[in-house]
Amino acid sequence: MQIQPFFDPATSTLTYVVFDAASHDAVIIDPVLDYDVLASRTSLDSLERLMTFIRDRGLRVHFVLETHAHADHLTGSQWLREQLGAKVAIGENIREIQKTFRELLDLAHLATDGRQFDRLLTDGEVVVAGTLHIEVIATPGHTPACVTYRIEDALFTGDALFMHDYGTGRCDFPQGSATALFDSVSRLYAFPDDTRVFPGHDYQPGGREVAWETTIGRSKRDNPQLRGDTTKPAFVALRTERDRKLAPPRLLYPSVQINIDGGHLPPRHANGRRYLAIPITEAAPAAFVDVDPADVASRAGVTLIDVREPDEFTGELGHVAGAKLVPLAELPAAAAGWDREREIVLVCRSGGRSARAAAELAGRGFRHLYNLRGGMVAWNAARLPVER
Repeated sequence: MQIQPFFDPATSTLTYVVFDAASHDAVIIDPVLDYDVLASRTSLDSLERLMTFIRDRGLRVHFVLETHAHADHLTGSQWLREQLGAKVAIGENIREIQKTFRELLDLAHLATDGRQFDRLLTDGEVVVAGTLHIEVIATPGHTPACVTYRIEDALFTGDALFMHDYGTGRCDFPQGSATALFDSVSRLYAFPDDTRVFPGHDYQPGGREVAWETTIGRSKRDNPQLRGDTTKPAFVALRTERDRKLAPPRLLYPSVQINIDGGHLPPRHANGRRYLAIPITEAAPAAFVDVDPADVASRAGVTLIDVREPDEFTGELGHVAGAKLVPLAELPAAAAGWDREREIVLVCRSGGRSARAAAELAGRGFRHLYNLRGGMVAWNAARLPVER
């Protein structure tokens, strides 16, 4: 067995061609389709380098194997499938990822049964590619669908385990789990120390030269995040704290949409073009503003909603002229027909219940909300007119 790595510096991704030089049987692991995010344009430079290598050696590629649905680069699996007739395979839990992101990104066209792939692989399964035999090892944690491929004395670990001087994959994506990743890496650490490890990325810590091969023994000894003697609680705490500080991958949304769909580009629209869905997280302004009684008294055209009980509305403190009584418990039902763009001032006895009412309305899409600071107690102290 021979292994030829290809490094994509734009995404720090390592692609591997694994082949038998005698039989010419081969598989490709984690290929990259180049994508310029600013121009929203794909290109074939990385894939054509693969093809040149494959053709020069007369290799017969049986499978394109994905370690998982990547969030940092687009897969080139479908282009290779068309060019080489190879089958595309991934771990069977890809269906969980498809269901999650179909909902998150509103991908109505996306099937969630894994049909986009030629083969869904199970833990312990052996894939036969001519003279090559590939064992599938489920290694969830980075995602629930992550797998490692063992070919002879080599493990292709994807984003589960990186180079011995870097660490492990992040676990903050939907359904990621640091606990599951600890168990997965522990499973890999059970292999003999001289077992070779080929990670899915190399981030070149300290600016060193790119590297793609280490060993289980070296990882157990030197991995800064998870050594052989690291406890599960220590790793989970470290991984969780580190993930909290990480920015999302630059190509997260383009990558996920295409990769969970088996490498297929989105369907064409009526104008013949393809489009990606990019969700927007809107800035969150303050849900409401506290205002003083004098400010409320000077405002014209606002709607005053008093959320106290009826006996308070007509009791000792009275109410502001023109205020509408809507007890706090009745507010959600009453607000269903209100104009969400209207300015609303919420009132109660001392400002607590009205603050809760303002937060409730903000959660329902009301945009111009004010809370009478100090409520009717403050209103009376300011000697402003009341009705009873």
